[in-house]
Amino acid sequence: MDDKQPEMAPAEAGKPEKRTPHSIRFHDPEWERIEAVAEERGLTGPEFVRLAAVADGPPAGAAADRLAPLIELTFRAAHILVSKLRYDMLDEGREEELDVLIAGARAHQDELVGGGPDGENG
Repeated sequence: MDDKQPEMAPAEAGKPEKRTPHSIRFHDPEWERIEAVAEERGLTGPEFVRLAAVADGPPAGAAADRLAPLIELTFRAAHILVSKLRYDMLDEGREEELDVLIAGARAHQDELVGGGPDGENG
């Protein structure tokens, strides 16, 4: 093994770790794609490449962190609205129509997750 410290090693005595510049060549379309994907995640091109190289998977980045609470809020609001609609339909005696809507929603969910009505992936 060589005597170099890994890049992700903690800095000594609170000093920031020094990075050594390295050169890697990309075709222009490749780099443009990297920069576009990085920007979607709130990163620069070099940050994205560095994180992708040392991470277990693609970096989620700041964009995903900002979206998570919005997704949860949207889910909660949709749940409240659908629950109210369900109670309204039951109060109005529209159980059969509600059953048809639920069956359709379940069938669509099965299609989205790749499963059929029998629950098996197809």
